Amino acid sequence: MQFLVDAPPRLRRAAGLALCLLIAAAAEFAGRLVPVIGAPIIAILLGVAITNLGGGVRMTAPLGIKEVSGTALRAGIVILGATLNLGAVARTGAASLPLLAVTLTLGMAFPLLMGRRLGVDWRMRCLIGMGTTICGASAIAALAPVLRARTEEIAYSISVIFFFNMMAVLVFPFLGHVMHLSDAGFGLWAGTAVNDTSAVVAAGFAYSHAAGSYATIVKLTRTTLIIPMVLGFGLLMPWLDRETHAGEQHLLARLSKAVPWFILLFVVASLANTLGLVGAAGPELETLARFVLVVALAAVGLQGHWRAFAGAGIGPLLLGFGAWIVVAASSLGMQLLYGQL
Repeated sequence: MQFLVDAPPRLRRAAGLALCLLIAAAAEFAGRLVPVIGAPIIAILLGVAITNLGGGVRMTAPLGIKEVSGTALRAGIVILGATLNLGAVARTGAASLPLLAVTLTLGMAFPLLMGRRLGVDWRMRCLIGMGTTICGASAIAALAPVLRARTEEIAYSISVIFFFNMMAVLVFPFLGHVMHLSDAGFGLWAGTAVNDTSAVVAAGFAYSHAAGSYATIVKLTRTTLIIPMVLGFGLLMPWLDRETHAGEQHLLARLSKAVPWFILLFVVASLANTLGLVGAAGPELETLARFVLVVALAAVGLQGHWRAFAGAGIGPLLLGFGAWIVVAASSLGMQLLYGQL
């Protein structure tokens, strides 16, 4: 790998993209042979296997895998938007808000209250709750500077969230079939209860294309809640930590960085399709969006280092597991209560 370390940045990024493309192509081929598992899940599993057998972070860091993951995920979601009707997107997002309010409230309350008994620091409790209820690692990254969290707290929290992302990708589609959930029911469940956008995409599309599209819309609605949540924590910091005084300028700067701008592009692409500008290219764009998302999931798998999971410790893992169960159960319970399953 030394030749990649010494290579120019463009060559290293090209090699990283090529590796993700190869994994995605192999996953697509294997997905046709084993459709019950599907390409999204296979791409993640292949990535995890390769990175842990091939040197871990020493292999992925020089290749810019993290950048490939983020870029491909955002690009795939924007392309997916060009296959959707904006009216349906708005209705789906609005319909999910009451359910999101319940899962967010319970998902934040559990780690904040139970984490104390497990001996988990208050900052890590906030980070795990935010990552579970909103948007995984992205939400943790947005909140961490406001809380002035330490590097190890951020790393442990992200490791915990990533672990349960992998679990959700494997478990949710299976449970969805066992419970005979409809495409919309599973999409709403995955979109509200799976932590990270990449895992929502993988679990949703592993269930069905319709469930994947529905779950993605719900998840994007959920992602926009980063802004009020970060703002709320910023305003509460003088009470949460008496020694910390987050200034208004600092908070606004962090909020600006937390804004998920690619969602606006998703809406624009959906508007173009609604106005008929996409035309007959819809099926081809669906195929392209699916493949680009599989590339992103391959990159996500390549970042799954077992050493990071082991370093998280038992307390944060138990807290993350409890919060995950609370959010998943409350999402299903609310749907059952309102007859949406």
